[in-house]
Amino acid sequence: MKNVLLIAAGSDIAKSLIKLLLKEGECNKFNIFASYRKNLPEKSESFTPFILDLCDEKSFIEAFENFQDIKFDAVVNFAGAAITSPVAKLNPDDLKFQLDVTTVGLARLLKHVYPYLNKNSKVINISSMASFGIFPFISPYCASKAASDILLNAFELETGISCVSIKPGVVKTKFWQYCIDLNESNFKNFDGEYKKIGEFLLENAKKNSNRGISPDEAAAVIFKALKAKHPKKSYLVGLDAYFASFSKFIPKGVLNKLIKFTLDKRVRNFLK
Repeated sequence: MKNVLLIAAGSDIAKSLIKLLLKEGECNKFNIFASYRKNLPEKSESFTPFILDLCDEKSFIEAFENFQDIKFDAVVNFAGAAITSPVAKLNPDDLKFQLDVTTVGLARLLKHVYPYLNKNSKVINISSMASFGIFPFISPYCASKAASDILLNAFELETGISCVSIKPGVVKTKFWQYCIDLNESNFKNFDGEYKKIGEFLLENAKKNSNRGISPDEAAAVIFKALKAKHPKKSYLVGLDAYFASFSKFIPKGVLNKLIKFTLDKRVRNFLK
C-alpha cells in the first residue's frame, strides 16, 4: 500500500488527482492523507482528511503527531495564492503573505515531512509557468514560485529525495476567483498610469476561470509523475507553459520588449 500525502487538497486539481488515486487504488491500494484548512470531507477506508494550515507551525506539529507510524511514499503540495500589484505600490506585508504561503509554507512542509519519508519517496510541488518570471504585475507570485523551485531542488540535493516541480499554465479552476477576492484592496493600486492595465488584469482573471486546460488534465500529469519510477524534475502542463519556458533562451532586453509589446497590445484590444 502506497501512502500519499496531499497538502491543500481542496484545490480543483487536487480533487481530480484524488479521483485518479482512488480509482487506481482498486488495484494498487493508494492510502490518501489529505490536508484542508477547514470543512473536512468524509473519511473513508483509503482516504483520511485532516486539518493543516501551511502558514502555522503549531498546526504542523499537531497534524504530524498523528503520523508517528507512517512513512509517506509521495507528497504533493497544492498550496498557493497570487498577489497582484505594481511593484511601485506593493505593500510589503502582501509580499510577506505571498512568500509565507508559497515558499515558507513549502519549507515548513519539507521540514516536518522529512522524517516521514523513505529513500524512494517523491515530493511534488505545484509550481507555475509564472516561475519563469515573465509576468509583470504579479511579481510576488512569480518570485515565490521561482524561489520554491530553488528550495525544492536544494532539498533533493541535500537529502537524495526525488523532487518534482509541476508547472501548469492557465487551468480552469476556482483559484482565479479566490485570487480576485484576495486582491480586492490591491486592485486599488492600479490607479493613475496603471488604471487600464488593472482593468484588463481583473477581467482577464475572470475569464481564466473558464479557459485553459482542465483540472483533470493537470492532475493526469501529476499522476504520471507519481507513478513514474524515475520522474522528470520538471513537467510543463499546457501549451502556454511551453511558450513561457522558451523565455529562458531569450536575452533579457529582447524579452522585456516582447513582454511589454504583447501586454500593451492585449490591453488595447481589451479596451476596444
